[in-house]
Amino acid sequence: MLEPILKQNPDRFVIFPITHQDLWDYYEIEQEALYNLDFDPILHFGYRQIQELEPDLIKIQEKIKNCNHLVLVSPVWWGGLPALARGFFDRAFISGFSHRFDAKKKMPVALLKRKSASVIYTQGAPKFYSFLFTKDVFWKTLKLYILDFSGFSPVKRKVFDKVKSGNDNDRQNILKHCFELGKRGF
Repeated sequence: MLEPILKQNPDRFVIFPITHQDLWDYYEIEQEALYNLDFDPILHFGYRQIQELEPDLIKIQEKIKNCNHLVLVSPVWWGGLPALARGFFDRAFISGFSHRFDAKKKMPVALLKRKSASVIYTQGAPKFYSFLFTKDVFWKTLKLYILDFSGFSPVKRKVFDKVKSGNDNDRQNILKHCFELGKRGF
């Protein structure tokens, strides 16, 4: 079933409407929308106590384990990840799945190696603002502290700025650009 996030919607900009099913079939793409998953994004006990993973998180972990390339598409909210996305990483990218700690070396060991990732994100502010004034904290958090830490390499990005202030033509150009990225395998 087609996830609502991938359907055209007049209430939000959909960066990847499925208009080219052949592209999705060629890359054997599987997709999930976080807001359709049934999980509690809050770590109620931090990492002091095990919080059982919900079936949807286990399903996503399996998909990530079995993928060669992970594509994440997200808006930037208040300079960072949306709360649900942050909660997803807190709950799903746990020790034993994305990494483990080597007690002897007292260092983390990445467990999701031999996988690459692409991050496509949208923001309302101009790129120069987030790069100069906020030091691009969204990208650093996602790339360095989540994806690199877990073993993904390389990790590429494409940022689309001024999405809210753009017109329909600007948004159509973003869709065309994303389609071209998909054809090239990002």
